[in-house]
Amino acid sequence: MIVFVFSYVVRTIRWNFLLLPLKKLTPMRSFYFLIFGFFMNNILPLRLGEFVRAKVAGERFQISRSGVFATVVVERLMDIIVFVICFFLIAFFVNIPVWLKNSFLLCTIIFGSMLIVLFLMSKSESKFLKIISKLHFPAKISDIVKSLFIKFATGLKFFQNTKLIIYVFITSLLVWLVEAYSYQLFFAAFGIEVSLMQSIFVIIVIGIGVIIPTAPGFIGAIEFMGIVALGIFGIEKSTAFACIASLHFCDMMVMYLLGIIGIIKEKLSFSDLFKFATIEDNNNGEKDEK
Repeated sequence: MIVFVFSYVVRTIRWNFLLLPLKKLTPMRSFYFLIFGFFMNNILPLRLGEFVRAKVAGERFQISRSGVFATVVVERLMDIIVFVICFFLIAFFVNIPVWLKNSFLLCTIIFGSMLIVLFLMSKSESKFLKIISKLHFPAKISDIVKSLFIKFATGLKFFQNTKLIIYVFITSLLVWLVEAYSYQLFFAAFGIEVSLMQSIFVIIVIGIGVIIPTAPGFIGAIEFMGIVALGIFGIEKSTAFACIASLHFCDMMVMYLLGIIGIIKEKLSFSDLFKFATIEDNNNGEKDEK
């Protein structure tokens, strides 16, 4: 569990690189705000915790909430790109079912395209604004869409810095190496001896399996994909289920504990975390009065 928590420290360092064009923060300052997103994903369905992180962090750091949300989107896409790269590297050494390979190929096309669009958006903001202007929205809606787009684009400015792109990619690799190591340790506790490479494969398959928003905490999806991944290495289903379900439970308990500590430390209330219905910003980026 200590190793698992450390993976979130690395996530925080990566998020700080993404936030750098918006505001310079230390990992100690932003750690619990990153945790709030994952904490709320374990309570709310449909990955709504991502909106919570954008809202709370934007308000506390006095930066655009839409810009913060853009960094969260990029963070998720970078995870998927790392997953896909690692998956196809591991595929040279592991006999993977065709349906799983096709699923990853589809993810490569969809999410790779999304990442390219965001990159182009950061480079050609004016061109995208022209496209939005040509859409036949009512005047008020058009103004809102343009305003949100401009603020969202501020969170994509890291694309304009090659060093930041490299740092984000390297820390993305580290995140999943550390988390895979925590899985390897947990598997060993259940008498399941797998290599670090095999643990990486398991966590990648689970990660791809929970891309689509599901129940709070991804209950069911993680267990199903974990059984599929461990089954490829010959692990019997009941053993795989017991291991993955226990691991999932422990991970959730750690996240609940960190979330509660963060709420106390940052002097928030649960109601503050649930007020996520809107992520639009005032012009000065200050807290909305709603």
